[in-house]
Amino acid sequence: MAYVSADTRREQLIEAAVRVIAREGADRATTRKIAEEAKAPLASLHYCFQNKENLLLAVFTQLSEEMPLQVDPPEGESVSLGQALEQRLNRAMQWTVDNPVRVRAMIEVTLWAERYDPELSVTFYDGFFKSSEAVLRQADATLSEEKLHSVVRVGMAIVDGLSLQMLTNGDKERALRDTATACAMLKTFLNEPERSTA
Repeated sequence: MAYVSADTRREQLIEAAVRVIAREGADRATTRKIAEEAKAPLASLHYCFQNKENLLLAVFTQLSEEMPLQVDPPEGESVSLGQALEQRLNRAMQWTVDNPVRVRAMIEVTLWAERYDPELSVTFYDGFFKSSEAVLRQADATLSEEKLHSVVRVGMAIVDGLSLQMLTNGDKERALRDTATACAMLKTFLNEPERSTA
């Protein structure tokens, strides 16, 4: 059997975990099933991650880093808060549409953490919240903390809700149309004129 480096094995196990979790749910995704899916010895999973909890955390971290949420203003211009929100929501939902298996795994891991380690699930959301807040604060430094927090939470809720709907009904085009509607609603709330930044 050919030698596989620990880094390569970690990547293989994370990818296998994504597939097993999306297919069977986080509860039923045993370390044995994940190792079999990766065609790796069970011992290598325990060597790389020690336990299932660490592997699930690695899965969530990997998937959250993949989601493209950066804001790219046109050269020499700035973007308004509404435009920044629109870019982030559109990119998050396009990634959802393009990666339904990965999104299902991310949702499963989040729900698993909420059931078994609520502090960890709070940590998951805090990471998204802080990164969103930092980016959006650059777009509008004058917005009150309370209003910014509310807009960020609503934006996250929109992505969560539309992702679940898309996974349930499989209608990718509707998910993107509904994202555009949500962006228009947020921009109206922020008193910004409608202008696409997708």
